Amino acid sequence: MQIEQFNKLLANPVLLNNETVEDLKNMVEEHPSFQVAWLLYLKNLKQIKSPNFNSVLKKVAIRIYDRKLLYKFLNKNFHKIHNDLGVESVVSQNYQLGNKSNVIPGDSLIDKFLLAKPGAIGQNKNENISAEQINDVEKKSTTENGEIITETLASIYFQQKNYKKAEEAYKKLSLKYPEKSVYFATRIEEIEKLKNI
Repeated sequence: MQIEQFNKLLANPVLLNNETVEDLKNMVEEHPSFQVAWLLYLKNLKQIKSPNFNSVLKKVAIRIYDRKLLYKFLNKNFHKIHNDLGVESVVSQNYQLGNKSNVIPGDSLIDKFLLAKPGAIGQNKNENISAEQINDVEKKSTTENGEIITETLASIYFQQKNYKKAEEAYKKLSLKYPEKSVYFATRIEEIEKLKNI
Protein backbone atom coordinates (compact mmCIF):
# COMPACT_ATOMS: atom_id res chain seq x y z
CA MET A 1 0.00 0.00 0.00
CA GLN A 2 1.33 3.41 -0.96
CA ILE A 3 1.29 6.49 1.25
CA GLU A 4 -1.23 8.29 -0.93
CA GLN A 5 -3.68 5.40 -0.74
CA PHE A 6 -3.18 5.05 3.01
CA ASN A 7 -3.73 8.78 3.59
CA LYS A 8 -6.87 8.65 1.44
CA LEU A 9 -8.27 5.80 3.55
CA LEU A 10 -7.29 7.61 6.73
CA ALA A 11 -9.03 10.78 5.60
CA ASN A 12 -12.14 8.92 4.47
CA PRO A 13 -12.67 5.57 6.28
CA VAL A 14 -15.91 5.05 4.35
CA LEU A 15 -13.69 3.78 1.50
CA LEU A 16 -12.61 0.79 3.62
CA ASN A 17 -13.85 -2.49 2.10
CA ASN A 18 -12.95 -6.15 1.58
CA GLU A 19 -10.12 -5.24 -0.81
CA THR A 20 -8.35 -2.90 1.64
CA VAL A 21 -8.38 -5.40 4.52
CA GLU A 22 -5.53 -7.49 3.10
CA ASP A 23 -3.37 -4.45 2.38
CA LEU A 24 -3.88 -3.12 5.90
CA LYS A 25 -3.25 -6.56 7.41
CA ASN A 26 0.06 -6.79 5.51
CA MET A 27 0.97 -3.29 6.67
CA VAL A 28 0.43 -4.05 10.37
CA GLU A 29 2.36 -7.30 10.06
CA GLU A 30 5.26 -5.48 8.40
CA HIS A 31 5.10 -2.46 10.75
CA PRO A 32 3.72 -3.78 14.08
CA SER A 33 4.32 -0.53 15.97
CA PHE A 34 2.42 1.63 13.45
CA GLN A 35 -0.58 2.51 15.63
CA VAL A 36 -2.55 4.41 13.01
CA ALA A 37 -2.38 1.42 10.66
CA TRP A 38 -3.72 -0.80 13.44
CA LEU A 39 -6.60 1.63 14.02
CA LEU A 40 -7.45 1.69 10.34
CA TYR A 41 -7.19 -2.11 10.04
CA LEU A 42 -9.53 -2.57 13.01
CA LYS A 43 -11.99 -0.03 11.61
CA ASN A 44 -11.92 -1.92 8.31
CA LEU A 45 -12.67 -5.22 10.06
CA LYS A 46 -15.60 -3.61 11.87
CA GLN A 47 -17.03 -2.13 8.68
CA ILE A 48 -16.99 -5.42 6.81
CA LYS A 49 -18.29 -7.23 9.93
CA SER A 50 -15.34 -9.63 10.00
CA PRO A 51 -15.40 -12.52 12.50
CA ASN A 52 -11.76 -11.65 13.30
CA PHE A 53 -12.76 -8.25 14.70
CA ASN A 54 -12.83 -9.28 18.40
CA SER A 55 -9.48 -11.07 18.34
CA VAL A 56 -7.80 -8.15 16.54
CA LEU A 57 -9.48 -5.69 18.92
CA LYS A 58 -7.69 -7.37 21.84
CA LYS A 59 -4.34 -7.00 20.07
CA VAL A 60 -4.99 -3.37 19.12
CA ALA A 61 -6.17 -2.41 22.61
CA ILE A 62 -2.77 -3.39 23.94
CA ARG A 63 -0.85 -1.54 21.24
CA ILE A 64 -2.75 1.77 21.27
CA TYR A 65 -1.64 4.33 23.84
CA ASP A 66 -5.10 5.86 24.25
CA ARG A 67 -8.10 3.54 24.50
CA LYS A 68 -10.50 6.47 24.45
CA LEU A 69 -9.18 7.34 21.00
CA LEU A 70 -9.72 3.74 19.94
CA TYR A 71 -13.30 3.78 21.20
CA LYS A 72 -14.08 7.12 19.55
CA PHE A 73 -12.48 6.02 16.31
CA LEU A 74 -14.53 2.84 16.15
CA ASN A 75 -17.86 4.29 17.32
CA LYS A 76 -18.08 7.93 16.20
CA ASN A 77 -17.52 10.11 13.19
CA PHE A 78 -13.85 9.84 12.26
CA HIS A 79 -13.54 13.27 10.62
CA LYS A 80 -14.23 14.95 13.95
CA ILE A 81 -11.49 12.88 15.64
CA HIS A 82 -9.18 13.37 12.68
CA ASN A 83 -9.36 17.14 13.05
CA ASP A 84 -9.28 17.20 16.86
CA LEU A 85 -6.25 14.99 17.31
CA GLY A 86 -4.26 15.80 14.18
CA VAL A 87 -3.91 12.16 13.16
CA GLU A 88 -2.82 13.32 9.72
CA SER A 89 0.53 14.42 11.17
CA VAL A 90 1.23 10.86 12.31
CA VAL A 91 1.56 9.60 8.74
CA SER A 92 4.20 11.80 7.19
CA GLN A 93 6.04 11.47 3.92
CA ASN A 94 9.16 10.31 5.82
CA TYR A 95 7.50 7.06 6.88
CA GLN A 96 8.46 4.34 4.43
CA LEU A 97 5.43 2.16 3.72
CA GLY A 98 6.44 0.80 0.38
CA ASN A 99 9.73 -0.24 -1.13
CA LYS A 100 12.69 -0.07 1.26
CA SER A 101 15.10 0.64 -1.60
CA ASN A 102 13.93 4.29 -1.48
CA VAL A 103 15.76 4.86 1.81
CA ILE A 104 18.71 7.21 1.36
CA PRO A 105 21.57 6.75 3.86
CA GLY A 106 22.20 9.88 5.87
CA ASP A 107 18.53 10.92 5.67
CA SER A 108 17.53 10.01 9.20
CA LEU A 109 18.40 11.94 12.32
CA ILE A 110 20.56 9.07 13.61
CA ASP A 111 22.53 8.92 10.36
CA LYS A 112 23.15 12.67 10.52
CA PHE A 113 24.34 12.34 14.11
CA LEU A 114 26.71 9.50 13.24
CA LEU A 115 28.06 11.35 10.23
CA ALA A 116 28.86 14.31 12.49
CA LYS A 117 31.38 12.06 14.32
CA PRO A 118 30.11 12.54 17.86
CA GLY A 119 33.35 11.16 19.29
CA ALA A 120 35.04 14.36 18.17
CA ILE A 121 32.87 16.45 20.47
CA GLY A 122 34.99 17.87 23.29
CA GLN A 123 38.28 16.26 22.24
CA ASN A 124 40.07 19.58 21.91
CA LYS A 125 39.50 20.53 25.55
CA ASN A 126 42.69 18.87 26.84
CA GLU A 127 45.06 20.25 24.20
CA ASN A 128 45.86 23.45 26.13
CA ILE A 129 46.58 21.73 29.46
CA SER A 130 50.24 21.60 30.39
CA ALA A 131 52.09 18.65 31.90
CA GLU A 132 52.46 20.56 35.19
CA GLN A 133 48.72 21.01 35.46
CA ILE A 134 48.18 17.30 34.84
CA ASN A 135 50.72 16.45 37.57
CA ASP A 136 48.97 18.83 39.99
CA VAL A 137 45.63 17.15 39.32
CA GLU A 138 47.21 13.71 39.84
CA LYS A 139 48.74 14.78 43.17
CA LYS A 140 45.49 16.30 44.40
CA SER A 141 43.55 13.18 43.49
CA THR A 142 45.87 10.90 45.50
CA THR A 143 46.12 13.08 48.62
CA GLU A 144 43.69 12.32 51.39
CA ASN A 145 41.25 14.84 52.65
CA GLY A 146 40.83 14.71 56.42
CA GLU A 147 37.25 15.89 56.18
CA ILE A 148 35.98 12.72 54.54
CA ILE A 149 36.26 10.04 57.20
CA THR A 150 33.77 7.24 57.51
CA GLU A 151 33.51 4.15 59.62
CA THR A 152 33.98 2.08 56.47
CA LEU A 153 37.23 3.88 55.63
CA ALA A 154 38.51 3.32 59.18
CA SER A 155 37.60 -0.36 58.89
CA ILE A 156 39.46 -0.61 55.58
CA TYR A 157 42.57 0.94 57.13
CA PHE A 158 42.31 -1.59 59.96
CA GLN A 159 41.94 -4.53 57.54
CA GLN A 160 44.96 -3.28 55.58
CA LYS A 161 46.90 -3.25 58.87
CA ASN A 162 47.48 0.48 58.50
CA TYR A 163 46.92 0.93 62.20
CA LYS A 164 48.13 4.53 62.44
CA LYS A 165 45.56 5.80 59.91
CA ALA A 166 42.84 3.56 61.36
CA GLU A 167 43.46 4.96 64.86
CA GLU A 168 43.36 8.56 63.57
CA ALA A 169 40.15 7.83 61.69
CA TYR A 170 38.46 6.33 64.75
CA LYS A 171 39.53 9.31 66.89
CA LYS A 172 37.98 11.73 64.35
CA LEU A 173 34.85 9.60 64.17
CA SER A 174 34.46 9.60 67.96
CA LEU A 175 34.51 13.42 67.89
CA LYS A 176 32.13 13.54 64.94
CA TYR A 177 29.69 10.99 66.40
CA PRO A 178 29.79 11.28 70.22
CA GLU A 179 26.90 8.82 70.61
CA LYS A 180 29.17 6.07 69.27
CA SER A 181 32.30 7.18 71.15
CA VAL A 182 32.30 4.05 73.36
CA TYR A 183 32.39 1.81 70.26
CA PHE A 184 35.18 3.87 68.67
CA ALA A 185 37.16 3.88 71.94
CA THR A 186 36.97 0.07 71.97
CA ARG A 187 38.28 -0.06 68.39
CA ILE A 188 41.12 2.33 69.29
CA GLU A 189 42.10 0.06 72.24
CA GLU A 190 42.16 -2.96 69.88
CA ILE A 191 44.45 -1.07 67.53
CA GLU A 192 46.75 -0.05 70.43
CA LYS A 193 47.03 -3.70 71.50
CA LEU A 194 47.84 -4.79 67.95
CA LYS A 195 50.47 -2.07 67.55
CA ASN A 196 52.23 -3.23 70.76
CA ILE A 197 52.44 -6.88 69.65
